Amino acid sequence: MLIFSTTRISFSSIMAEYNEEKRVMFATVIEELIREGIDTNFIFRTIDHPNTIFNERFVKINVNNFASSPDYSHNWSEKAVWRALKFINENKAVLNLAELQYNVPKEIIASILFIETKYGEYLGNNSILSVYYSTALCNKREFIDKNKQSLRDSFKGSDSELTSLLSKIDERSEKKSKWAIEQLKAIYEMGKNAKISIFDLKGSWAGAFGISQFIPTSYLSWAVDGNNDGNINLFDVTDAIFSVANYLKSNGWCDDSIPNRKAVFHYNNSSAYVDAVFKLANLTSESLKKTSNLQED
Repeated sequence: MLIFSTTRISFSSIMAEYNEEKRVMFATVIEELIREGIDTNFIFRTIDHPNTIFNERFVKINVNNFASSPDYSHNWSEKAVWRALKFINENKAVLNLAELQYNVPKEIIASILFIETKYGEYLGNNSILSVYYSTALCNKREFIDKNKQSLRDSFKGSDSELTSLLSKIDERSEKKSKWAIEQLKAIYEMGKNAKISIFDLKGSWAGAFGISQFIPTSYLSWAVDGNNDGNINLFDVTDAIFSVANYLKSNGWCDDSIPNRKAVFHYNNSSAYVDAVFKLANLTSESLKKTSNLQED
C-alpha cells in the first residue's frame, strides 16, 4: 500500500507539473479566451487534458500553407468518378432528399465528400484542441520568425516572389491566431452539448473534422441533423450529406454558376479546390446520364 500510494503521489506530481508547463505555454491564449468571456473551467479542463498538447507543426502549416498550391488533379480520375458513382448509388435516397430540400445537386455533395475525406476513409488523427491551442500562438514573435525562416528554406521561386510572401507572414499570423481563438470559442459552445466529446475530437491539421470536414464555427452555423436522431454528428454520412447541402445553400448556392462557385469557394478558399469539385461533379453527372440512357435502351 505504501509503494502504491507513493507511486500515485509521484504520478500526480508529474501530471501537475506537466499541466503547469502547458498553462505557461498557452498563457497568452488563456488570457485572450478569458477576455472573450470563456469559462475558466472550460479553459483549464481542455488545456490540462492529456490529448491537448502544443505542436509547432500546426503553428507552421496553418500560417505557411498559403505559399504552396495544392494539386487536386487526382480527384477527378477515373477511379474518383467510379467512387462518386458508387457513393451516390449507395446513398441515393438520402442524397435525393438533400437535393430536394436544398436544391444542391447530389453530384456536388458527393464530390465534396470525396475530396474532403474520400467518404470517411481519411478523417485525420490530429487533436482538434491541440490544433487550435497551438495555432493561437502563431502571432508570437518567435514563431513568426521561425515561419519566415522555414519559408526562406523551402521556397523555390524568385527573390522578389519570396519577399512578397514573407511580407504577408506577419499579417497572416495575426489573422490565423484570431481565427484559432474563434474556433476555441466555438468548441466551448459545442462542449455544452453532452453528445459531443470535444476532448476526443480529431481531424485535419487545419482543425476540420467529420466526413464533411467542418471547422467548429461551421459546425455551429451550418451542420444539421439529417437523420433526425436528435444529434448532429458529422461522422454520420446522412448528417454529413445534409450539412454540406445546407452549407452551400446558406452561402449562396442557387441556379446561377457564379454564386455557386462562390459558395464552394467559401467551403474551401482555393480556386483549385473549386475547380476540382465541379470537374468531378460534371464527370459524375455525365456518367449517370450515360448509365440512365443505357438502361432506357
